[in-house]
Amino acid sequence: MLMGTIFLTVYIGACAFLLIRQRQMIFKPTYDTLELPSNFNLKYEEVWFLGNTRPNSQDKLHGWFIPSLKPDTEVGTILYFHGSGTNISNPIYIRDVAQLNKLGFSVFIFDYRGYGQSGGDFPSEFSIYEDAADSLKYLTKNRKIAHQKIYLFGVSLGGAVAINLALKEPSIAGLIVVSSFTSMQEEVIHLGYRIFPIAWILNQRFDSLSKVVSLKIPILIVHGTSDRSNPASMSQKLYDWSLD
Repeated sequence: MLMGTIFLTVYIGACAFLLIRQRQMIFKPTYDTLELPSNFNLKYEEVWFLGNTRPNSQDKLHGWFIPSLKPDTEVGTILYFHGSGTNISNPIYIRDVAQLNKLGFSVFIFDYRGYGQSGGDFPSEFSIYEDAADSLKYLTKNRKIAHQKIYLFGVSLGGAVAINLALKEPSIAGLIVVSSFTSMQEEVIHLGYRIFPIAWILNQRFDSLSKVVSLKIPILIVHGTSDRSNPASMSQKLYDWSLD
């Protein structure tokens, strides 16, 4: 009886911890600048923008705009959404940007609020969706780039962000999702939290699976089979559901 009471107390305490601290467990922002685009021979413009969803805020978002190497034959502009960890100065992201730039794209990569040099409070699912919408408005209103010339590119958690934005912006040229997941609920279960009532606890849902079925734009889904964080089977499931 005593052991059962102790176990129940510990279990309830763990559930409460997961409920309260889940944002800190999902989002892992860093603030130091690791690399610059110039270190990869990329010409870039440093960008600070204030989104329309927060017109009275002084917390500007920070990003880099890398123009096409061949502006006369530019194939479009990539709006890049990074994953839950580090920030845009991660060399992995900059290498992605460099490859996309070589293909003829201009690329805009930015940090969500609370990441890198971007201002604002600690991020949440809702705030990141707002930041994504603001970044698109920056391209269309400040740079006068048509929706039909913009492709959304999301990596890992950024894939969920890109899918959410694509659902709300059906005139976007296309969507590229790399190494992402079906939903945060399935992701958490995959990471070993099956013993907890995740459906009740989780409030950062990132439910891409329920959204991808409604997308009406061209979609490219890419995933490596050696990915240990997000299994490739999740991207396969996203792809399968996107065909329905």
